[in-house]
Order: sequence, then structure tokens, then C-alpha cells
Amino acid sequence: MSEDRARILNMLAEGKINAEEAERLLDAMDSRSAAAPAAGPAIKGDPTQLINALPKFLHVLVDGDEGEKVNVKIPLALVRSGLKLTSLIPPQAMEQLNTQMAESGMSIDFNNFKPEDIDELIEALREMEINVDGSKGEKVRVYAE
Repeated sequence: MSEDRARILNMLAEGKINAEEAERLLDAMDSRSAAAPAAGPAIKGDPTQLINALPKFLHVLVDGDEGEKVNVKIPLALVRSGLKLTSLIPPQAMEQLNTQMAESGMSIDFNNFKPEDIDELIEALREMEINVDGSKGEKVRVYAE
């Protein structure tokens, strides 16, 4: 067993990472060792750097002009689990869900959503930050951490 693989398993045993994070690290190591040298730079160093690079929470902050405040911290693992549960929704209900989402201005087609898309979405959230200043003085900030 390689030193990096043992380190990942120790972090899992100590509770420093969860099983999903350990699986992601091990998969990254496997793909690194299976990739050809021309495929791109390999991940080097401490495997915790890969986990630390991924956002764990989606923050939504709202600061109203009349003292109203909202501070919501959503675990992205919950988002990942919720999106995976869409595979259990019956086709008729899925059509209604997609229709309602489209009417609400969110064009997400859950019929074509794949687990790989979830990981890409969470990876993309790492660099996302939205700041909105409303006309009535309210401020909204959405970011991943």
C-alpha cells in the first residue's frame, strides 16, 4: 500500500474526512497513476490539499436595510445527496418538477442530471461569488467555502 493511500485511510479512521471524501481522494490517486504523463500535471503533495480545495458549504447572506438579516450555511454534501435522490423520483413527478423549476426561472433538467454533473457543479462553486446591492439598501452575498 502506498504512503498516500495509507495516509488517506488514516484520516478517514480518525474522522478528519468522511467516506465520500476518502473515496474522492483515492479515485484521484488512481486516476493519477493510470493517466499517461501527457494527460496533464499530476496531483502532488499532501492528499488533504485536494479535499481542502473543494468547497464544503454554500453561504447565503442577506443584510436588509431595516435590520433584517439572513445567514444560511448549506452543506454541499447535502446538496450532493439531494441531487442523487432525484434518481428515485418517478418519471411523471420528474416532468412536473422540471416544469415547475422552469416556471420559476430555473432551467435545470433533472432527467439528464448525472452524478458527474454534481461534482462539476461543486467544483465550479469554488470560484463563484455573487454580490447584489438592492435598490432599497439590501445586500445579498452568495459564495462557497
